[in-house]
Amino acid sequence: MNPFKRKEIWVKPFSEKVAKRVAKIPTMELEQWAEQATYEVGRCMSSYAKQRESIFLDEALLGAEALHAVVHELKTRTTRQ
Repeated sequence: MNPFKRKEIWVKPFSEKVAKRVAKIPTMELEQWAEQATYEVGRCMSSYAKQRESIFLDEALLGAEALHAVVHELKTRTTRQ
């Protein structure tokens, strides 16, 4: 037996830090946050289409990763019940 416990490799498309933070937020707030994040991603993509600046893509990507984490957490909570 190995006396040292290896940490499992993180394979989700969002960071472990985001996942831990999202896990602490109440469900009602997560639902509201998901709606806001969806709006922000859309707004960033619309701005990118108009101005073609990569900063908007960076912001959209960060928002999409966080939205993915929120939706994943909501899915996990509903399947546990």
